[in-house]
Amino acid sequence: MAETESLKSYRGNCHCGAFVFELKVPEIKVASECNCSICKKKGYLFTFPGDGMTVVKGEGSLKEYTFSEGNTKHRFCPTCGTPVMGYNAKFPPGMNNAINVRTIQDLDIWKLETKPFDGKGLGAPYTPPAYSGPEPSAEIEGAELYTGSCHCGAVTACLKTKPLDSTYPDPIVECSCSNCQRAAYIWIYPKKDQIVIQGRENLSYYVFGTGGWRKGFCKTCGVQIMNEPNTLTPEQVEALPAAARAWRDEKLDSLPTTIRILNDFEFDAVKDKVARFDGWNMGAGYVNP
Repeated sequence: MAETESLKSYRGNCHCGAFVFELKVPEIKVASECNCSICKKKGYLFTFPGDGMTVVKGEGSLKEYTFSEGNTKHRFCPTCGTPVMGYNAKFPPGMNNAINVRTIQDLDIWKLETKPFDGKGLGAPYTPPAYSGPEPSAEIEGAELYTGSCHCGAVTACLKTKPLDSTYPDPIVECSCSNCQRAAYIWIYPKKDQIVIQGRENLSYYVFGTGGWRKGFCKTCGVQIMNEPNTLTPEQVEALPAAARAWRDEKLDSLPTTIRILNDFEFDAVKDKVARFDGWNMGAGYVNP
């Protein structure tokens, strides 16, 4: 009985609500943060529920992505791209199932302690997909070129910008809204002529809320790439709430991108520049399923 009383119930879901689960586990105060190639791109923060997970809705609805030896199945929602969990039958008992705590409802992930795990040092080294497209056309004094990709290489990108370090002059934002938390975006806001994205035919798009924007993610591996204005008629634009329309108009020449896609990039280079934005308490509000 004492063991049962020490457990806490949690509910989680992908953003669109196609997959919903419940956990009964000790209170989640710590999450594992792995530095391997896919965990960095997806921003996973893991907890290991053992047999304390129950699927409430959407059994079998998640898409699986594997790589290298194929031991770990990374499962994400094919509709909204939310990275939900990983499963590896070869891991020790109780550690086979890893749940991304970013998907748990009403959990303040910014207050969690993170425990680093050196997954990068395990298995065969990851070779980032090569970018073979054109250079962005923007002319920026002192600019550097950065290349990036989803994990499987179906989508690649080249970014021209001021150096992404402590001198970076533009906003870098981590948002706590219902979608940004789940997708672990770290946003920058380059102009459209500063970034080229190859392989757009391999993207799926997710539209929610007011419908003014759409988030693009790789349909094969689920890595989130960018946010762009949704294709709308003039009448649909006019019907947007005033604030949403103003934000859309302001950013029409930009292509918000998550720096998690950048290959061989150490986030510590900009950690002091990242601003945390309380998106959860802005707008109409997201209703947890």
